[in-house]
Amino acid sequence: MKAQHIGERDEWTCWLCGHRVDPHAPAGSPSSPTVDHVVPRSRGGSNDDTNLRLAHRRCNGRRGNHLPELDWPDEFGLLDAPPLWRSLRHLIPSESGRKARRRSKRRAARKRSTAADQGLVVALAPTAETAEAAGDWAGDAARRFVGGTWTATTEATGVGDCHVVRLTVDGPTLDPGRPVD
Repeated sequence: MKAQHIGERDEWTCWLCGHRVDPHAPAGSPSSPTVDHVVPRSRGGSNDDTNLRLAHRRCNGRRGNHLPELDWPDEFGLLDAPPLWRSLRHLIPSESGRKARRRSKRRAARKRSTAADQGLVVALAPTAETAEAAGDWAGDAARRFVGGTWTATTEATGVGDCHVVRLTVDGPTLDPGRPVD
């Protein structure tokens, strides 16, 4: 059973909401486990395990066939932060990027290599405490979505109490699903 395999790999955690998925929930119930495609099949996604994640039936249905984005929780009140998924795509090479032109692939690979080595600024926070909390959330979310070992660091910008949140990754990750723009 594919859901059992994906559930064990994903530690019975819904990749969309982050809550526990009950492997024994009744079939057809909103909380039952389903296998979700990161890049939906209707958008060219494959059935390969690297494109599959565990999700509650309700969460999977709500998402539909939209491409993934991961918005930062409002509670952080970040000053500037693109959806986390976009940042992850810059840190991890995407298998679907193979179709890109050769020159843009080399340019994207150089960007990813630099970002992976030095980290990538993913958010601007109004305080050091907010930056720490946002970094912890981003590292946990990245691990849940694509695996790997994520480290979040913060540093002062020199403007007021503003801090940037920087992510770096170590170890194997799953394909984030879409090529870098």
